[in-house]
Formats: sequence, structure tokens, C-alpha cells
Amino acid sequence: MKDDRCAVVVLAEILEGKRLASSFFEALHFAHKIADVYGAAVHALILGHDIEDVAEEISHFAVDTIYMADNTNLAVYHPEYYLSAVHQAYKTIAPITFVMGNTLQSIDLAPRLAFDLDAGLITDCTGCQIDSKKIIFLKPVFSSHILAGYTAEKPFIVTIRPKSFEPSKRLEAKQGKIEHLQVKLEKVNVRITATSRVVNDHTGIKVDDAEIIVSGGRGIGSAEGFNVLADLADTLGAAVGASRPPIDTGWIAADAQIGQTGAIVAPVVYFAIGISGAIQHLAGMAQSKKIIAINKDAEAGIFKVADYGVVGIYEEIVPAITQAFREHSKA
Repeated sequence: MKDDRCAVVVLAEILEGKRLASSFFEALHFAHKIADVYGAAVHALILGHDIEDVAEEISHFAVDTIYMADNTNLAVYHPEYYLSAVHQAYKTIAPITFVMGNTLQSIDLAPRLAFDLDAGLITDCTGCQIDSKKIIFLKPVFSSHILAGYTAEKPFIVTIRPKSFEPSKRLEAKQGKIEHLQVKLEKVNVRITATSRVVNDHTGIKVDDAEIIVSGGRGIGSAEGFNVLADLADTLGAAVGASRPPIDTGWIAADAQIGQTGAIVAPVVYFAIGISGAIQHLAGMAQSKKIIAINKDAEAGIFKVADYGVVGIYEEIVPAITQAFREHSKA
């Protein structure tokens, strides 16, 4: 039996254009696993300004209540305003846990919230084990060489690694009711001032959303080399990604980075071209359904995790693959 006095709250993240981050739907899936153990209700909490449409969209998912804090100071993420708003929501809802995606925003907010609430904190969670009504939260440590298990006393906060859980499905009929939370932010002690804000004008498919990713590493050799990868990506309707070295050298934009310090992806097909296979990169793409590696070094570590491998010069191999796909699409 669900106990409405016992709640799991999913903190939603709102992106540019008033879009919900994909991490919300994955966090919602995981929240239901936690709620099932405690017999708890599942609520959503959204912070922002003019976010009625976002609340309406969430009402089509498996949530009991959507708590909406609408305030001009919450229009753009600010750690001190957001912390105060979530703290005030906590006093109203009194959840046993907050669940959120392990995004840049939550990496900043979750530790602040844990300290503020004197709560437990488990970050970058990828799964759980349930034993006798006790949850053991699992997360990779030591560059994903070890899977560690953690328990936490209530209240606690969990962030989940992207692509670790299936997203919750949208339902035709509305499920949750919407409640407005009145948060008071006028007296927040603001010590952080945003002097400027830069929004990356990304063109094409983002690596976070792509089912096919064509990714390049140091072996690509130059920014011009990524044009070869872009041709293949355009042919396949794929995103172009990269390991960290091409990002550091400025060959490609930072939002293309995949790995431990970049995006965590799990596409249907992942092309790893000129990528050695360092553990930091593998941590970001190892969950790909099929991995195709192209590298001139037959001993490259990437071949150990690849489903298919081609040893050779990418400047010759990739255009040939691109042409083959183009001819196949015309047939």
C-alpha cells in the first residue's frame, strides 16, 4: 500500500526552450524502484519561471503530485536560490529522498543540499540491489574498475548516471496533480553573482540523444579530420562525438566530449575512430549496444571492447564506409 506521507521526490531539470532534461525520465524510473521498497508516493519537483507547460507535460508521467516553484529568481540555475527553494520544498513535502540525474547542475546542487539537510548523498548511481527491504545503491569507482555498494539513512539524496536506466514512458492520460509551492527568496544570502551566461548554439544531433554516434580521438589528427567523420554522421543521421584529446586541442566543440568527464552515452551503434581506448573514455561509452572500432594500431585497447574492428587508416576506411551507406540508401 502506498503511503502518501512517505515520498520520493524527483528533481526535474529544465533546459533551454523549457525542455525537460532526459535525465528526469531516467531518474523517475529509478525513483519508482525506491518507492516500491518503502511503499512511498513518487512526486516531481520543478523550479523555474513560467513553467506551467513543463508541469503539464510531467503530469503525463507516473507521478502522484507535481510541485511547481515558479519564481523569477529561479529562471536560470543559481545554486543559492535553488538550494533555498529545494530546502523550502523539503519542509513542505518531507520526502525520504531526492532523486536527480547526475548532470552538471546536480553535481553542483546535490552536495550543497546534502550538507544543508544533513542528509546522506550517493552520486553517479548506476543500479541497486534490494535485500529484505534494504536498498544497496551501486556506483562505479576507481575509473569504473570496481562496483561499490552504499546504503543511506533517511533522508538521503541520489544522483543517477545518464543512460543507466530506461526512461519512464509518457502516458496518454494525465496522472499527477499540480500544486504550486510558494517559495520566498527575497532574503537569500546571495554570495555568487553570474557576470555572463553563454549558451552553446549546437547544430545537429547531440550525443546525449543520438542512437548512432561517430566518435573520433587523438588519432584523427586535426580539426579537418573531423569533417570526414561528419560526412559519415550526416549519412547515418548520427551525432559526432570525441574523446578528450580532440576537445583539449580545440578540434571540436566541448559538448561533443564523451567519457568520464564528458557525456555518458549508450547508443545503438558507436563508431570509435582513432580512439585508443583509455579507461576514462570507455567509462562514457561502454554501454553502447554495438561498438565498431577503426584504428591503425592493431594493439589499441579499444579493440578489446569492440564488437567489430577494422585495422587501417581512417582517411581511407571511413569514406569507403560512407560511400557504401550512401549507395545502399539509394538502392
